Amino acid sequence: MRYNAEYKEQARENLLSASGQHAKQNGFNASGLTDLAAAAGVTTGSLYKHFTGKSDLFINIIEAELKRTADMYASVDSTDQVQVSRALAGYLSLAHVHNAGDGCPLPSLTPEIGRAGDEVKLVFEQGVQEIHANVKALTGDAHSAWAIMAQNVGAVMLARAMCSEQLQSELLNAVRQAGEKIIGQDKPIQSGKRG
Repeated sequence: MRYNAEYKEQARENLLSASGQHAKQNGFNASGLTDLAAAAGVTTGSLYKHFTGKSDLFINIIEAELKRTADMYASVDSTDQVQVSRALAGYLSLAHVHNAGDGCPLPSLTPEIGRAGDEVKLVFEQGVQEIHANVKALTGDAHSAWAIMAQNVGAVMLARAMCSEQLQSELLNAVRQAGEKIIGQDKPIQSGKRG
């Protein structure tokens, strides 16, 4: 049976989404191709219809996941402080900490990307620059955008390594307050849920 181009593209996107979620939750390097394929409900052979191998899959996962995060920030209206606050609070939420597979790839995959080759790092760098541009639109300048990104990603990484939900919350709240100061808001941001 021959499939049309639209079907093949949708199958590829579904594969990237499911294997990306698995990689963020379980680690990319710790997951074999069989695990990544199974997460998408396909065989390993199906992966090879779309990607040349595990490295090619990793590059495409990084590209797709970073674009998803960039798009999320792009959807926030920078003139609406409530939306900006919700974006910051949603990122710095216990839901994001506890659900790595559904969240931003930066806290989950950055350590593995740091040990990867230049081809992987270049794709990562390009995706991070797109995220930075969209965060900059929310903060007002490049320096504060980098600061917010680094603080948020670091806070989620640290919180995921903690057992105590109380300490996780304390850390997330502290970084949320620091973010409020960077953004220049007068009132505290309420804790948000991440979907």
